[in-house]
Amino acid sequence: MRKKGFIGFVGRWSWLLIVAFLVLGWKHPIIGSLALVCMIAPAIVAAWKGGRVWCGAVCPRGSFNDNILSKISRSVEIPSIFKSIWFRVLFFIFLIYNFVSGVIKANGDLVKIGFVFYKIIFLTTAITILFGIIFNERTWCSFCPMGSLSALITKIKRKLNERPKRIRVDQEKCVNCKICEKECPIGLTPYDFANNNDKDLDCLHCEECVYACPVNALERK
Repeated sequence: MRKKGFIGFVGRWSWLLIVAFLVLGWKHPIIGSLALVCMIAPAIVAAWKGGRVWCGAVCPRGSFNDNILSKISRSVEIPSIFKSIWFRVLFFIFLIYNFVSGVIKANGDLVKIGFVFYKIIFLTTAITILFGIIFNERTWCSFCPMGSLSALITKIKRKLNERPKRIRVDQEKCVNCKICEKECPIGLTPYDFANNNDKDLDCLHCEECVYACPVNALERK
């Protein structure tokens, strides 16, 4: 991602946080509870700014995907099944079941609860790496529960007539070359983002499509 300044710096190096978390959390499970910050941050930012801004700018896992996983990924098209609503819902239920049952079994022990968080992050990181290698480094982002929640929050904000920033396309300039689709980390179609539809709800706001457009038909505003 090409974010500049402090945000760009954080985005380039935040992957170190998830590595440190996985290494230190194994021996010190209480650290696992810190995962809660990254679990709720995307939704908070979406409620504030609108869109999956966290995902494309500073998310530690997203940073890991872009800076590390991309080097060994096949970088092919993400299967549509991972973007489907039913798959996202089923995966969310699976994670919630494992989390809630783990917390109940912890019986109030903070260390054990921390380890529940740790196991969830370990599991989802393993899934991220597996699918990231087989398909695309950002495959995880297409069904990430918190990313999906951020998209839902953005949809609600739009229903309330709020106007958070989004990628907009100037139809008069667009030549339908579809370069923007090729540059999008999760395979969205910015050239088809009419200003009044929701095809961009999963947009990471990385602006790769904006930079790539040869006729400057795209703009985040």
